Amino acid sequence: MSKYNKIYFLHIPKTGGRFFTKYILEPISETLKENNISVLTLPKNVSKHGGWHKDIDENTYIISVFRDPVEFFVSATAHIAADEKGLVDEANDFIIKDEESVLDIKKEFLYEKLEQLKYLKNFQSNNFLLTATEGQLLQEARKAYNKNIDLDTKLAYERIQRVNLMIRHKDLRSINYSLLINKISEDLGIDIDIDVSSADREHYKNSSSEVLFDKLNSEDKEKIYNNFLFDKEIYENNSLFWNKKI
Repeated sequence: MSKYNKIYFLHIPKTGGRFFTKYILEPISETLKENNISVLTLPKNVSKHGGWHKDIDENTYIISVFRDPVEFFVSATAHIAADEKGLVDEANDFIIKDEESVLDIKKEFLYEKLEQLKYLKNFQSNNFLLTATEGQLLQEARKAYNKNIDLDTKLAYERIQRVNLMIRHKDLRSINYSLLINKISEDLGIDIDIDVSSADREHYKNSSSEVLFDKLNSEDKEKIYNNFLFDKEIYENNSLFWNKKI
């Protein structure tokens, strides 16, 4: 019997969470149920991103994915640009409607968003501090920013260290997924037998994000990092992440 009776995927925006849910979490859900492990879900009035779930306890197995802060913000910017062009298919899990339509996003647009979205400062880390009670976690981040509430770095570290399986986004993109399934299986102490060979690594891809990222020089990246210094600190701390060879 597993020592865990709950599993929670702390889905940070723009970190490959939809991919992880579709190709990893959903396929193993029946096996989890058979082993009396429930998946913590969000309230109906909360979107995909719930932050630190109120029902997390010592028997909860927590998974999350964390992304390089520059890649994170570039991806967020590209998503905004695609949404403004009507290319985001909200009815189909927010995939890009026409992947052939690669947008030429100017760096000026990215800097404009960097200035406008100040409340996204260290947003990935904030996902471990905030809890969405309704709507989107972004609303909670905006409230905290408007109230000048400083990021509690000590608590953030404690909660991130509590995560059982922290994956870097770059590894999620390239990993042999059978290794990931084996890791979850071993940690939970249950047999998970699913075929993940058909996982489509390109399904949620926004090529415009890659094109924009390639435009950035070291000075551009440094300016973005300066808005996400704690996120960068977390991302570069190898001790916080699963380091299985892939």
